[in-house]
Amino acid sequence: LIKGLLMSANPLSVSVRRQPHRGWGIIENGTLAILAIIVIVYVVSKLWGLWTQKDVAMEVTNYQSIITYVRGNFKQTSGYNFTSAATMTGTVIAAGGAKGMTIQGDETSGTATMTNTFGGQVVITPVAANGFNNGFSLSSAKIPQDACISIAQQMGNGAYASVSINSSAHTDGNVSAETAAKECIKDSGGTGQNTLTFTVNG
Repeated sequence: LIKGLLMSANPLSVSVRRQPHRGWGIIENGTLAILAIIVIVYVVSKLWGLWTQKDVAMEVTNYQSIITYVRGNFKQTSGYNFTSAATMTGTVIAAGGAKGMTIQGDETSGTATMTNTFGGQVVITPVAANGFNNGFSLSSAKIPQDACISIAQQMGNGAYASVSINSSAHTDGNVSAETAAKECIKDSGGTGQNTLTFTVNG
């Protein structure tokens, strides 16, 4: 009797089968993947921006250094006595006035050339005025659009007789950020398409 009462007081328990945890679902995994991609893109964009700023700073410093060197070492009473851009560029390189640039060829030969950070040719050309080479220009090619805007604005502060962005010349030597943004063209195939030219008189 007691056994019967105990059995009636404790009815048969129903076993519950627990489903095993199947881990993260597709939605959760997809959300994590998207967040990871966003973080990676953000970090890469920041690093790219810092790298571009470094390149711009280096280019501006190099251009200013070369221009200062040429004015201080090659100006004579009759101007800058060079017959061509090739001989002037090669001579500046041979004399050690192209620090920071990548030199192509034997730098002591007087016929070497130089390129900028972006792989574009950097050329120094005598500029004739009033019958003699009273000035010179420094041109730099293959500059990416973002770097072109920054360099043109930084160096277009009236310190030079003229600043040209591709075919647009600013004869007062001044270039605003707005103007540079309009005149610096976009890259093609990852290669810069802009040429900047800085002209010095005297």
